[in-house]
Amino acid sequence: MIYDQLTMQTLQKLGLTYYGAKVYAALMTTGVTNPSIIAEESGVPRTKIYGVLKKLSTDNWITIEKGRPTIITPKYPGEVIEEHKSQMNTDIDRISSELSMTYDRILENEIPKVRIIHSLDTLLQLTAEIMSGSKKRIMLMGSLYFPDELTIIKDQIIKAKNRGVSVRIITTPSIKLKDKQFNIIKSLSEAINDIKVGHPYFIKTMLVDDRETLIMISQVQDDVPDLDNVFAIFISNVSLASYFSSVFDMDWKKLEFFNKI
Repeated sequence: MIYDQLTMQTLQKLGLTYYGAKVYAALMTTGVTNPSIIAEESGVPRTKIYGVLKKLSTDNWITIEKGRPTIITPKYPGEVIEEHKSQMNTDIDRISSELSMTYDRILENEIPKVRIIHSLDTLLQLTAEIMSGSKKRIMLMGSLYFPDELTIIKDQIIKAKNRGVSVRIITTPSIKLKDKQFNIIKSLSEAINDIKVGHPYFIKTMLVDDRETLIMISQVQDDVPDLDNVFAIFISNVSLASYFSSVFDMDWKKLEFFNKI
């Protein structure tokens, strides 16, 4: 008898062995039968059939009535499969809960890697470093950009997108510096279209791969950021990154793309 591969795989996922799945599937066509016939129909070796039937009986897939000959009766598929599916779902929920609790404890005990940066040159170097190591996604939120930094960021965005990394940005169209008005979006749009308008504050948060967070801020004098007084903090921590990501995702849903403003 030829068995559908999906049927066999599904029965095994419900706890049956390979031979057990073959026997139970064969019983759907033979109905009530005896060990010799089901061994022949299922293709299970006769030397194995009694062990397979005993296991199926123990797991409540069949009933065995001893006699001459022994009578094998399959349990109704709708009931027995639902019973095992329910048990499997219960086990999955239990395992999920246990693993989640273990993971949460690890996160709670994780010692964040923290680095303080005061130098703009060091900040530019670190920005390039963490963006170049991205594997899944980069998010930038805020409006504190420096001319030299934008060149680095655009270059890293292009490289990241070529690696298949998702990049999204929330920022203001422009920023006022001491000597000129600097168009942020015009510059960034040369490398990316996924830009939405928002967060017109002299602070910027970069999130990389749901773990690394780089927060940049500068002193403000006469409503202009002071590029000579920059402060940044780099933190590698999953919990912190997840909080910032949730804020970013919330705002991303509400804000408009720059080309629709």
